[in-house]
Amino acid sequence: APPCPGGDRRRVMSATLAPLSIAPRTSSRGLSRRSGVGAARRRRGDLGRNDAKSSPSESSLNNKEEKVRRRQEEADAVEAAWREGGGLLDGADEESVVRTVRGTVQVARHYEQLIEQQVFNLAKYGEGEVLPDTHKDPVWVAQRLCMLQKLTNVPPQYVPDMVGQSGAGVLSLTPASVLRSMLAVKDLVPNGDASHMVRVEPDLLLTDTTHLAYSGGDVMRTLREMPMPEPCVRLLVTEEPGLLLGKGGLVRMEQVRDQVEEHRENLRAICEGVPDDGWLDVRAQRWFTNFFCGYY
Repeated sequence: APPCPGGDRRRVMSATLAPLSIAPRTSSRGLSRRSGVGAARRRRGDLGRNDAKSSPSESSLNNKEEKVRRRQEEADAVEAAWREGGGLLDGADEESVVRTVRGTVQVARHYEQLIEQQVFNLAKYGEGEVLPDTHKDPVWVAQRLCMLQKLTNVPPQYVPDMVGQSGAGVLSLTPASVLRSMLAVKDLVPNGDASHMVRVEPDLLLTDTTHLAYSGGDVMRTLREMPMPEPCVRLLVTEEPGLLLGKGGLVRMEQVRDQVEEHRENLRAICEGVPDDGWLDVRAQRWFTNFFCGYY
């Protein structure tokens, strides 16, 4: 039979085509990156090395534990110094003890850094003074602050703040000088809370008592010449003891004078029936301090 045109040709062509096998090409550098075997091993190895780097060593852990131990020993020594000096009573609450110890240590740390800077400046520039090394000893600082607390009756947790406010001179005070200053303050403000006054204004303890008597006396006379009752005068100076040192100057005194003129009737009303050596009640004190004692 005659061949169908095109049919055998298609069969012949299909018969001559050999099946193609597609095989992955291998790289000359080894396994493909997508194979995952070597890469996984490398990743696991990298993780192991990173873990080894990030994990804290035994020596670093020991150093941290040593620092914690030293800090605790330091805090215990400071607390013991306060208690031995009588500055911390046995019935003191835990918060007051913690604040007292922490504040004392912070004072010592501050002067430790300051002394290092002073030593550097002296070596480089050949000038300046260097505080004694005792100022960076927290136990010595605790002993000095304890003495100050006993003579001023300031709550112990506030005594370290007095150093932060008035400087290293507070640590150099002697018992005799503290007593003289406390008596001078009480002479200026009879029945006043001298403990509160020196806590708010520690510079009262650093000022020469003769100068304090003169400057403070002038201030008290100036205030008494204003139409302000005596209980208000003493309350103002008690809450703003820097006035006795001339802080605020004439500007502050003029502010007080203007306030007195503005609130003259109210001042007379809250002091009605109160003797000159008496104190205002709590409500009257709150009103007065809100309107007059905004300097601090």
